Amino acid sequence: MENNENLENQNATNTVESTNAEGTGNVDTQTTNQNEEKATEKTFTQEQLNKIVKERLEKEQKKMPSKEELKAFKDWKESQKTEAKKQAEKEAEYKKTLNELNTLKQTNAVLEAGVNKDDADYVLFKVSRMEGEFEENLAKFLKDNPKYLKQELETIEPKATGAPVRTISSKNDGVLGILASKHPEIKFD
Repeated sequence: MENNENLENQNATNTVESTNAEGTGNVDTQTTNQNEEKATEKTFTQEQLNKIVKERLEKEQKKMPSKEELKAFKDWKESQKTEAKKQAEKEAEYKKTLNELNTLKQTNAVLEAGVNKDDADYVLFKVSRMEGEFEENLAKFLKDNPKYLKQELETIEPKATGAPVRTISSKNDGVLGILASKHPEIKFD
């Protein structure tokens, strides 16, 4: 009750202030409008407020799934996640294996084309970066760069220089053979 009296006093004060500020205006009309606004406002006790909140919570909780339903949904979602993860891992492993297979095929093609073993990695790298078919690019690259191909060892005929050639044909070839030929008095077993 005291709150209502205080509000009415404040309304009256506000009405007087507003009429003084405006200079023109109907005091009765302004007071009536403010009283109507206050009449539409309703105050609740704490018990009433608790009851309203409780009812709304119960209403919203009915919309929510039960704990069992929520747990079942989470379990299903987790199982789907692991299935998707397993599928992604299998796909990644498949791609890795496919890349390794292609690299081995290309390395084999490079070696079969007659490229030196030491240069095979470099040629493979250069040709794999070229656009187009690998086999065609390899043939073009080797045609433009024959230095990477194995050179067939030509049978080299020894040139006659007139210098005598000594051969050591004993069981002690190499360093021991040379020492034995220089120092026959020492026995090397």
